[in-house]
Parts: sequence; structure tokens; C-alpha cells
Amino acid sequence: MESRVIFWGINTHQLIMFYMIGTASMLIFLYGAYTHIAKYARGKSLVGPVEFTERLTRALRDIFSHRTLRRRDNAAGFAHKGIFYGYLFGFIATTLYFIELDILKPLTGITFVKGKFYLIMSLLLDLGHLALITGIIYMMVRRGFLRPKKLEYVRNYRGETELRPDAKTWKIEDWVFLTTLLLVGLGGFLQEACGLIVDQPAWAAWSPVGYLLAKTFTGLGMSVETAASIRSVNWWMHGMLALAFTAAIPWYKAKHVISAVGSLFMRDSRPLALLPAEPKDAEKAGISSISDFTWKDMLHLDACTKCGRCHEACPARTAGYPLSPRDFILDLREYNDDAQGCPTSGPPLVGGIIAPETLWACRTCGACQEICPVGIEHPSLIVRMRRHLVEQGTMDPLLRNTITVIGDTGNSFGENSRKRSQWTKALEFRVKDIREEPAETLWFVGDYASFDPRNQKVSQTVARILKAAREDFALLHEGEKTAGNDVRRVGEEGLYEELVSHNIEQMDGAKPFKRIITTDPHSYNTIKNEYPSFGKVAPIEHYSSVLADLLSQGRLKVKKPLNKRVTFHDPCHLGRLNGGYDAPRKVLELIGCQLIEMPRNRDNSFCCGAGGGRIWIPDTPGTQKPSENRVHEAAALGGIDIFVTCCPKDLTMFEDARKTGGHEKDFVVQDLAELVAEAIELKSIKLQDLPPLADRIVKSVATQIADTVAAKLDAVLANRLASIPAASLAAPVAQLAAAPAPAALAPAASGPVSETVQPVQEAPKKDEAAPSAAPAAKANGADASVTLPDTPFKPVSWDAISPVTPASFAGYQAPAKNGPRILVTIKHVAKLGDEYGFTPDGRDVRREFMEFSLNEWDDAALEEALRTIEKLGSGEVVAVTVGDADADASLFKVLAKGAHRAVRIWDDSLANADPITIARALAGVAAAEAPDLIFSGVQSGDQAHGATGTALARILGLPHAAVVVGFDWDGKDAMHLVRELEGGLRHSFDLQAPAVVAIQTGINTPRFATMKMVKQAKQKPLVVVDGKDVQDGSGGYQVRRMYVPEQTKAEMLTGTPSEIAKFIANLIREKKGA
Repeated sequence: MESRVIFWGINTHQLIMFYMIGTASMLIFLYGAYTHIAKYARGKSLVGPVEFTERLTRALRDIFSHRTLRRRDNAAGFAHKGIFYGYLFGFIATTLYFIELDILKPLTGITFVKGKFYLIMSLLLDLGHLALITGIIYMMVRRGFLRPKKLEYVRNYRGETELRPDAKTWKIEDWVFLTTLLLVGLGGFLQEACGLIVDQPAWAAWSPVGYLLAKTFTGLGMSVETAASIRSVNWWMHGMLALAFTAAIPWYKAKHVISAVGSLFMRDSRPLALLPAEPKDAEKAGISSISDFTWKDMLHLDACTKCGRCHEACPARTAGYPLSPRDFILDLREYNDDAQGCPTSGPPLVGGIIAPETLWACRTCGACQEICPVGIEHPSLIVRMRRHLVEQGTMDPLLRNTITVIGDTGNSFGENSRKRSQWTKALEFRVKDIREEPAETLWFVGDYASFDPRNQKVSQTVARILKAAREDFALLHEGEKTAGNDVRRVGEEGLYEELVSHNIEQMDGAKPFKRIITTDPHSYNTIKNEYPSFGKVAPIEHYSSVLADLLSQGRLKVKKPLNKRVTFHDPCHLGRLNGGYDAPRKVLELIGCQLIEMPRNRDNSFCCGAGGGRIWIPDTPGTQKPSENRVHEAAALGGIDIFVTCCPKDLTMFEDARKTGGHEKDFVVQDLAELVAEAIELKSIKLQDLPPLADRIVKSVATQIADTVAAKLDAVLANRLASIPAASLAAPVAQLAAAPAPAALAPAASGPVSETVQPVQEAPKKDEAAPSAAPAAKANGADASVTLPDTPFKPVSWDAISPVTPASFAGYQAPAKNGPRILVTIKHVAKLGDEYGFTPDGRDVRREFMEFSLNEWDDAALEEALRTIEKLGSGEVVAVTVGDADADASLFKVLAKGAHRAVRIWDDSLANADPITIARALAGVAAAEAPDLIFSGVQSGDQAHGATGTALARILGLPHAAVVVGFDWDGKDAMHLVRELEGGLRHSFDLQAPAVVAIQTGINTPRFATMKMVKQAKQKPLVVVDGKDVQDGSGGYQVRRMYVPEQTKAEMLTGTPSEIAKFIANLIREKKGA
């Protein structure tokens, strides 16, 4: 019966020796496998379930089809496929012989590798090993002669000109792997050919390669005896080489034979579209050491084959940034091979092995993971390592500022939330507010589409298209905050969770709607894939699929096919992350465009460079922007009319790149919606919109006239009423306040078209007294019917000066001191937007028109205090502020940065208090705390008095230094200070503690507090002190009126010097009196 003699010519002693060597080989292999398993066991556990069936199906499909290997490198893919199947057939045959010879035959006498089964197996083995040898030879030629750049290990992007020691080792192991496997394959054919010459079986043709080789050898004169001798020697050579190859698998490049299978199985279906959340009980954020990796991360590291596909695809590396996804993974693997999953005393992982600039270079576009043949999830690792950098505050200052601004205002532009839907005011129709009216569709607009002027035009076009299609849609208006996709990919997970919570809460509280649409692929991705982990979310569509449906259904009719040659850029978050490739192309087809694809398209699309927060980070000088690389690719197509985008960030990046890249004459950059508008001949004003538009124009003009007249009347009436006793006015005023507003003056229907704003206060005319206070809204916005309190001033006389004294807080007691104590004064400052309105009494700006944040001067003072305490090694920093409950936001941020305790002083009587009153309140806490130092900012960012520090020092009777830009103190002797003077001068001096020191910005870089740290800071002590007794009439001023000053045009003075001097003198007399 057809079969093969395995141990041909082997005696008992030789057989025992072979089994001993084989056992040793297996033990070495198993020990290597054990070290890896033990290493993985030290990694963290995975969070969440593993979909076994789905993962197994996907992994088997990718492994046996070689889909991921053949993409963008067909030759190498097919070569590897040959190597894979040849090795697989050999492994299966070896396993079958092991089962037959070492288990079944000794125990039962049964054999099965014979007859037709053997013949078929022999044929498959021959063809498989032929494919293996062919594939290996191609790979050798490719590495030795073709030398594609992606296989180079010299890190040119880091300025290297020669191989590092590790890279030389990698190159050697590549060749050892290929050479050993080639010799095993060739040795097998040599053994088979010699066996056929010696045995001359009738079924020799079932081993076609061995048969042809045997015929070749006999044709060259090889005798049976020679063949037998070669067969005897080669049996040992082939066997030992195969055993050595097997034993070495876990110890070098060959480990990917096993780890790649595991990596493909463990790969997430959406590894970048849905990033892992931080464990709720985690003490620190992200990955900072090797022990923070999960066992799956370590498996991914071992799976890397150094093929360079990710290296070639990465836009950051292509543009000259210090990131290669391949080298990033290899550096981590080398580090973990030494660490074995355990913390080490060597260089830190982040900042040592992996440089921060490497992590910040990533665009999180997913090009690397998309092309990786073994399923490595590079961006997920990078983002989790970024989380550590964010927690440490190690990031570009502009990025840090943007994250802070998003936390304060809810958008990356730092604009007041009321301006989010301001772009709708240019429309001919009112856009619904989903919080007040139901709609079929909620449009989540996003930051760039809301605030960027160029993208606002696109948003207006999309709104008009939806209106033309009679789509019932609404917005969240100022209720929307940035979706947070890029915030999460920057690494600020806590802030991301806050944004998600807010937006889901707004949608939950809205009127009914059936779906969400968005023009922003970044918002689309996170709302579709990540928001459902936090709460129930309606289905979401990208506007490109909405446009495709509207055109296909005939709700939008193409009246003028464009007949233009266009090329289309696939946004990463729409295409690679969510598979949205077809809808934009369908739209272009339906409107009559000829689409000319760029070489890199669909899943191979080249990133614009904006993702991962990179749009908030300035480009490194000397590097090419990824967007410039992309427009060069488009220009190379020739004859392109339009470069089409369907992402607000893409539009921003490519319009800029078109100019900087020198392609302004080659093509224009337009959004997909703008082409649709042109094709359907969308007009700005439709005929059916004229009556309501005309009505709105009339109402708008009438409102402006009424406002102007009302302002004039206010000034005249106030002047008249000032002369009437207040008591006689009390009852009429109360009745007037209680009366309902006339219907004609009631606010219009809700919506952004006509914002109901308090009339702007005008400046008092010359010799016209400011009106006395009328019933007003509280400054903190708590109750609009309460009058801003007034406290009578204490009489002041030069004959009996009574200094301001610290406020007394009877119930407040500071804890015992344990080392130096530094008190830092903090202010929760307001930022005024372009649009604003005053409270009814005209004494303050309404709170909804302001955004609040920690005063930047106080932030610098806090940082200096924290550094001082850290340098001294003991003590505490105590933050104190005067403010309502809203000021807790800044206090929690201060506590998150490292302050030990916080104190907030408040009473409604302190609203709009002057600096003297504020200083008196702060002095009361200072007197109780008895600090060694008091730090304050030089001034506040809103009112900019610059008086608090000076007044506080005067009230406490302490020495004082202002505008300090240098500070040094050992905790015992005098402080050494440096002050900033006019003209760039510096004043260096010593000051004895205790003292009040006013810190200037620029003295340091304040540390960053993540939203997670802010949440944790809520566990720190924050004491609220009742400030009802602070106001005692000793303050410096009271606010009577806030208004916009009358603006006049400048006048150029002409004439001789004496004439000009005379004119100025007369002007002074006129204004100030003789």
C-alpha cells in the first residue's frame, strides 16, 4: 500500500537519539511559549466581553484569504500566501505522522497515512512546499535587491543615517528566518527525490516536484547508491534543521507564526472607532509603565512582523514627523522583552522609551491599523499613552489651552455658547429648537460647522438644501457642546465623558425626534460608536447619505448637471472608521460629476492631518503638512476642477494647503453640499419664503426703532425721576413690576432669528446725572426680581481716618498648621462675548452672555505656591475666593492641580463688590489661617483692577510686592524676589515673610488638571463661609451703571504748534472747567 517510510535507515540507537533531540527541541519551544504566556499573565485583564464567534470567524477569514496581506502589495501578499500554505501543509503532515507513529500505532497498531489518503497528502505537500520555496525566494529578492523603503530600518524621520544596534539585529533575524525556512523546504525535496530514486515506487508521480527532481538527478548520472548515501545524511540534516527551527519559534521573528493568529483573533472590529474607556477605579490615567498594558496589548506587540505596511501608510511619518507605527511597536516590544511585563528601574516608558513628540505626532486616522496584516491596534495604544501625558500636563501649550477652553465653554473656539447657532441668522427661515419643538431630524452641527466662517457658509447651504427638500429638522442651538471625538483621542477622557453626559442629557430632555444627522464625520463617529456606551442615542447618519437619499428619491431634483471633473477625499472618520465610502460618490454621480480617483482612496485615503487633536497643535517647522501632500496628489491627476470634501476639518485643512502648496490655479476646494446646491440651482430666497421674510424684515425694523426710542425715553425719564423722592415711587414701581408685559412687546417665538436682548445702555450725556438704581436682577443670576443690594458708605474724613479692618468670620476656624502655609487668592473670572445684554437695572451684564474660568494670573500664583511647597517638602496650599456657587468650578480645578484646601466666601451682598470689600473678606480668612505667605495674581482677567493684592496687604499690615516674575524662598529667611518694571527693567530685592506677593503671568507654566482630577478633587475640603457681615460701608465704590460709551470719530489736529496747544487748552477747559 502507498505510504512512506519515515525512519528510513535509522537503527534503534539512532532513533533513541533522534527522540531525545526532538524532546529537547519541544522542551525549548514549550519553555519559550511559557515565558510569553507568563508575560501576558502579568498584563491587565480586558474590560468587557469577547465576542468569540465573531472574532473567530473574522480571524479565520483573514488568515486563510490573506486579505490583509494582499492589500496594496499584491506580490508580497501572494508570496506570503505560498509560504503560509506550504508551512501549514507541512505542519499538518508532521502532526498526522506524530499521531500515527507515536500514539495510535504503539497503542493500537492502527495506521492511516497510507493509500489514497497518503497520495493526496503527498501531492498537497509537494505543491505547498513548492509555493513555500517560491515565496521565500521572492521575499529574499525583495529584501536583497528590490529593497522597498518600508523595509528600511534607518529612522530617517529622526535624523538617523545608519542602523542602530537593535535594527542590525532585526535585519539579521529576518535573513536567518528566511534562510532556515528555505533550507528546510529544499532539504525536504532533496530527501523526497533521493527516496524516489532508491525506492522507485509506482506512485512517484503523486509527488510531482520530488519526481521531477529525481528524474533530473538520474539524468545527471546519480546512482542509487549515491542517492541512498545522500538520503541517509540529509535525513539527519533536514530533521535537525526542522527541529531547530521549531525550537527557536518563540525566541525571534518566527514567533509571529503563533502570535499573529492570536492577534488577529483578539483584534476588535472597531478598535479606533470605539476606544476603551478608563476603569472607574483607576488611580492614574492611561499607560505610563509596561505594567499598564493588557495581555492583549503584549500579544499585539509580539505579533509584529516588521513588514512596514503601517510605516508606509502613516501620514505623520510621510510628512516628516517623529512617528513610525512600526518602530513604535518594535520599541515597545524590545522594552517588554526585557521587562517581561514587570515594572523596571530603567528609563521610563513614556518620555524615555517613547518620546512625547512621537505620541503627539499621531493623527489617529487609523491608516496603520487598517493596513496591518496581523491586527495590531496602534492608535489605541497611542491614545492610552496620551492619557498619561495629559494627566501630567505634557503637551503643547496651544493644545492645553484648547482643552481648557473646551472645558470652560463647550467648544474649541472659546466662543460663548449663545453664538453656536448664530450662523442661522443669515437664513430666510427660522430653524427649530429641538428643546422646544419636535422634529423628524436633529442636526448635530459640531464646532467647525458652527463657528468657522468658511464652514458656516456650508452649514447655511446644507440648511437651505434640507429646507428645499422639506426636511423637518431642528438644532440643539446653545444646548449643544462639542461631541468630544477629538477630545477623547487627545487623551482627555474625563472631559470627553463630561461632554458626552451633557449632550446625551440635552437630547434626552429634547422634544421627540427620530434620527440625528451631522456634517461632521468626527461627531458622527463618536455619537454612532461611543455614545451608546453612555446612554440611549437615536440613529445617526452622515449628511452625505442623507443627500444621496434625497437625490435618489427625487426630493431634490438636479436641474443643471455639473459636468465637472472632480476628485474626492475620503474623511478618515467617515471612511476608514465607519465604511462610509459609497454615499459621497453616489451624490457626485447623481449631480453629473466625473469622479477621478486619487491613487490613495477609500480605505487607503491619506489623512488631512487634522485628527487626533492635531488641528489644535501648530505644525513643526520644516515638515510638510499631510494636507499639502494630499493636494499635491490631487494636482498630479491633472485637469481637476474641484477637490471635494465632506468634512468641516477637511475643508479647513485643504483650503489652506491649496494656498500653501501652490495649487490655487489648479482647482478649487468645495464641500459636497455646495456642489449639490449648484446642481439643483438652489436660490437664497425662494418665492414661497417672501411673505414671511418680508414680515420679519418689517418686525426687525420696527424693533430697532422701538429700541432706539425706548433708550432715549429711559434717559429722559431717569433724569426726571431722579428729582422725585424715592418713597413716593415705591408703590407705583412695585405695581409696574408686577404688571404683565403688553402683548405687542412680548418676545417672539423661540429661535435664533430674533434674539431678545436687553437694550444697550447709552452713555449719559454731558451734565446728565446717572440714574439711580431701579429694581434689578441679582448679579449671580439667581433671581431676576431681586434688586442688587446697596450698602451705605461710611463717612470718611481726613480728620478721623478709620482704616479698613479684616472681616470677622466667627464660625470659621482654620486647622492646625503642619509646616509652611501659603494662602492663594483665586477669582472665577468672566469672559464677555461679542453679543451681550445688561440686567434690567443696567448695573451688570446678564450672566447667560458670559463664560467663566479660572483667572490666569491666579493660576500662575497657584503654581508658584505649589512649587514652593513641593520644594520645601512639607506644608499646604490653601485657596480662597469670594464668589457664589459657580466659583466652585474654579476652586475644584485649583484643588485638582494640587491645592490642599479651599475656602469660598459668599453672600448676595458681595455681588459686584469693589476691590476693597473683596480684600476685606479675604483678609478675614487670612487672619484666621495665619499663613506664612499670601500669593495673589497681579490682576483679574475681567475687571483688571490690579488692586486686590495691594489692598489685602494694607488691611493686614503686611509687606507687599507686586508684578513678581521671580521668587525663591527657603521657608525660613527672607524671600528673594524679582519684579517686572516698565521698559523691560527688573527689580531684584529681598522681602521678609509673612508678606503678600502679587504674581505676574509668565513666571511659570501652570500645571494642567484633567476633568478626572477635577472630579476627584471634589473629595478635598471646601469650606463655604457666610459673608453677610463683610459689607460694612468701608468699600471703595458701588456700581451705579454699566453701559456702552458713546463713540465719536477722531479728529486730526492741524496748524502751528502754538495753535494746536491753544486748541488743546480750550478743549480741556471745556471738558473739565477752568
